[in-house]
Amino acid sequence: MRCDAVRQIVEEGMTRTPAVEAHVESCAGCKEYLRKWETLRAGLVALRAEEPPEPMIGFTTRLMRRLENASAEFPFGQQLIDQIAKRVVYATLMVAFMLGLLLALPSSGPLRSSGISESILVQNQVATLANEQILGVDGVEPGDSLDSPAATDDTEVQGSK
Repeated sequence: MRCDAVRQIVEEGMTRTPAVEAHVESCAGCKEYLRKWETLRAGLVALRAEEPPEPMIGFTTRLMRRLENASAEFPFGQQLIDQIAKRVVYATLMVAFMLGLLLALPSSGPLRSSGISESILVQNQVATLANEQILGVDGVEPGDSLDSPAATDDTEVQGSK
């Protein structure tokens, strides 16, 4: 048997089977747990059997006097108004907080862009520039880029962006 199953049986006060008794005898942890549990249960039974003490003389009178004074100091209507006022203040603070977030945060997208999206954009631009040179779209013939020094300077400037 497992320790958690034995402990559950002990806690719920179920009848202990021979398998449970064998496990408790062989497991030091469960034996200690069972000893502590029985001590706790015996203490609770002893508390239940003990009679509560009688109130002191004049206890009821003093209690009633305090209750009467407390209700006169803080009437029910005032308590209700205080509770409503607190809720209004909390609601107003929540609305102000939400408006602050609405104004502070951008309307869409992350607050800062990641380096990954920028590097992909740069790679796409480099690939587009290379394709334009190969296809001759920008007015430079494919063979001219290697022969002309001016074309080489343009390529270096475009590639470094």
